[in-house]
Amino acid sequence: MHKLDDGVTMKGVYLDLRITSETVPAGKLWYQIRHCDNDWTEPATLKKGCVVVNFMGTFVSDPIEGLEEWGNEAEIEGYEFHDE
Repeated sequence: MHKLDDGVTMKGVYLDLRITSETVPAGKLWYQIRHCDNDWTEPATLKKGCVVVNFMGTFVSDPIEGLEEWGNEAEIEGYEFHDE
């Protein structure tokens, strides 16, 4: 689960690798997570599209409403990992 800087909270699947769009289930989208400059274990932003610098992982979820309004990248304010 991720909480973005505007208070939007979303659930999805986190993968610590890059994936191809063909592997994403129907109705879901993939986003890439960028880690902080000084800590590769701390997620900093979530981006719709490819992260080249500071790539941390891929997040697959329902489409995130409003992300285009933020320039297709939003700061991550909080996160939790759950085994389900």
